[in-house]
Amino acid sequence: MKLKLANRSIFDSLTEATAKREMIVTNERQRYIGKTKALMLFAERKHLPVIVPQRLKRNYSKRYPHVQVLGDAEVTYIDALPLMLLCDEGVPKRTIEELKTKGHGVSGFLNESFNTIDCDENNLTFREIEPPPFLQIELDDIDSAPRIFYKGEQIQEIINADFSFLTNTELMNPTHIDIEYIDQDSKCGTKAIVHNRHLVSERN
Repeated sequence: MKLKLANRSIFDSLTEATAKREMIVTNERQRYIGKTKALMLFAERKHLPVIVPQRLKRNYSKRYPHVQVLGDAEVTYIDALPLMLLCDEGVPKRTIEELKTKGHGVSGFLNESFNTIDCDENNLTFREIEPPPFLQIELDDIDSAPRIFYKGEQIQEIINADFSFLTNTELMNPTHIDIEYIDQDSKCGTKAIVHNRHLVSERN
């Protein structure tokens, strides 16, 4: 099934796809809309493991400690896998098909553009696309609230956002970032992305 968000949430789409044991096919225009966060929340609530690209397994495990995270390179060799599994974008389609042939239900997100294939007779090589930008700030117009994406994930409920790049300076790293946002999981209720906060006071 395709990801259609006009009349349903990402979470609702995952619920339907998992019930049907189908993959949700996404496209490049559906990046940075909170799919991974919704997938991990869904996995935590349903007590289902999530398969991710092997090189990102450690990062996912740290960010989502309450979810069982499996790497795509290892998952087909693990014994006693549960009957239902979830996948995030970037897992090769052939891994998904192999799991299905072994009798596992597989759902989650599939974006085939995350992998390109070099065919040399029977040799298939998969290459990951470039990682998302470190920081993106988008404005629809001068008076609109900014949309901020940090390492590919959109930041919700922004409290304060301050960014500058100082020119005509001898500093080795003249970038200043100070972004604060609400995070219910944090002890203080907020989190911040901070880099060179002292530069603001120094330039005044």
